[in-house]
Amino acid sequence: MSSYARKPSQMRSNQGGEGTTLKIADRLDVFLTPKVIFQLLGYATLMLACFFLLLYGMNLRSRFYYSAPNYSFFLWLFAWAGTVGVGLLLLRKWALLLLFLPGIAFSVVLYVGLIKSSGMAVWVIAVNVLFVGLTLAVPTALLRFWKTLRW
Repeated sequence: MSSYARKPSQMRSNQGGEGTTLKIADRLDVFLTPKVIFQLLGYATLMLACFFLLLYGMNLRSRFYYSAPNYSFFLWLFAWAGTVGVGLLLLRKWALLLLFLPGIAFSVVLYVGLIKSSGMAVWVIAVNVLFVGLTLAVPTALLRFWKTLRW
């Protein structure tokens, strides 16, 4: 009966110049060019726009049938996300500037909320600051690719 195990002379080695494997980061650098990053973010933003449109449609239906509250701001969020998504797919600078809009709005709301309510727990403040930081960090990180975009 023969064994299927390899003998030491048949095994591949990663030493030397032959058969070396690339690191995962090296492989991703080939695929994640600035254009691909903006297009992936554009597709994700368009999916978010579809979700907002779905929420708006569901709210419209519930208002007709059940006299539910009016959440028509979902239509505005859909318009924002759709505009940003199409702009990012077309590699436009104005789309990256529009991507800053929620972070700026959340910063203002957080600032006003912290001034008006001083009795909040520290962990609540930390979670809110983390959320605002994330909404500002993504567009800020994309600013390094500003020259690849066009107006």
